[in-house]
Amino acid sequence: MRQLIGKHPRLFLFGTLAAIAFRLYFILKIPVVAGDSLVYADIARNLLNHGIYGTSTATGIHTTLIRLPGYPLFLAAVFRLFGQGNFLAVMLVQAIFDIATCYLLADIARRIFSGNDVTASARGERVAMAAFLIAALCPFTANYVGTPLTECLEIFFIALAIDIAIVAFDRRSYGYWAACGVAVAAAIQLRPDGGLLLGSIGLAILWQLWRNRAYWRHYIASGLVMTAVALSPCVPWAIRNWRQFHVFQPLVDIAATDPGEYVPLGWDRWVKTWILDYSSTEDVTFQVSGEPISIDDIPARAFDSPQDRQHVATLIDEYNKHLLMTPELSDQFGQLAEASIRRHPVRYYILLPVGRVIDIWLRPRTEMLPLDTHWWRFQTDPHDSFFALSLLLLNFVLVAAAIGGAFRLQNARYVSLLLIYPIVRTIFLGMLGGVEDRYTLECFPFVILLAAVYVVSLRQRKTPVAI
Repeated sequence: MRQLIGKHPRLFLFGTLAAIAFRLYFILKIPVVAGDSLVYADIARNLLNHGIYGTSTATGIHTTLIRLPGYPLFLAAVFRLFGQGNFLAVMLVQAIFDIATCYLLADIARRIFSGNDVTASARGERVAMAAFLIAALCPFTANYVGTPLTECLEIFFIALAIDIAIVAFDRRSYGYWAACGVAVAAAIQLRPDGGLLLGSIGLAILWQLWRNRAYWRHYIASGLVMTAVALSPCVPWAIRNWRQFHVFQPLVDIAATDPGEYVPLGWDRWVKTWILDYSSTEDVTFQVSGEPISIDDIPARAFDSPQDRQHVATLIDEYNKHLLMTPELSDQFGQLAEASIRRHPVRYYILLPVGRVIDIWLRPRTEMLPLDTHWWRFQTDPHDSFFALSLLLLNFVLVAAAIGGAFRLQNARYVSLLLIYPIVRTIFLGMLGGVEDRYTLECFPFVILLAAVYVVSLRQRKTPVAI
């Protein structure tokens, strides 16, 4: 990588300066500190001030397992160095990680897309430079430096794990597979779905084993080394949870709740029978419990008949009286869900999951921006709609370029490392009920790399990228 930077110092210098300026804009002009950010910060402060990994409540500090320790420990370290509650310092450190990710993606591209001959090496350099510039100027990842959430660090460790895995494949080194396991472990400790990265790299190892069976012992041992290192931090966490809560929980459950905390499963299942886009997540599911719900915010597809809508309106009115989703209310929503699923199994099991996947991949990604999530309301808010539509088109171009790049990976080295994770994660997200825009961000290192392949291939129509 140093050689590539030395050959093109201006590109990397000005690209880095542009990346810094771009991220400073989000940090200084439109930071977002709310929701999960405050939960993480509360745990970090309690850890620093009281030595308790817990959340603050009206009755004191209570130990918790609703968040994995990775990000609270990161916040605690930054707060220790720069002052508690110094979110500006957190964002600036995140910006450093995010810019480092740009260089990691360039290095991944250089390693995967370069060959032994001069032509292939030049092609790999062009893909690396394109990946660096796209990553440096991508607003969909850059804007998350301005909010204390796991995304920036998660993306960094995903890119780091992939980069190290390529070196491990090339050198057949157990040491590098152990290092890859460390990066995967960090991703898992930041977010429980980091386990998808472990599985995806594991599938890539199996693919290499299938293609080159002469080294089957090495590949099996490599997978075991990586897995053992990646999962090792889960052991003390699971022991702690067993001692504190008497439950076996090495990660965080999908509801992100403490043992004994009520989860309205019936309500969640009913929502899953109709929810399709993120705006409904904001309008409806984020309100439960504690905020009123308007029946007008629930789309028409949630009801199979006028009587069905009236039934739901009655239940919503009951909820709004106390702003609490009680077990009795949740059970009634669950009965509605079961009836809806029986009537429309294809819609529930196929059409809605596919629709949710399309939405989270192609919507404008305004989740952390001061723009209305109802971006299609041009008449009521033309300003927000115009900017959201611009972001939608930019996101569409980037995703379309990535798909185009995927079809230009002829004879690619370790192509499985680029394709398996986004496919696995997309399937996983489709099975969830309500999903947020940011849940696809972990796929963006792969999107950027594939888009870079497509951009370079446009300049070489007569000589396709055969990598």
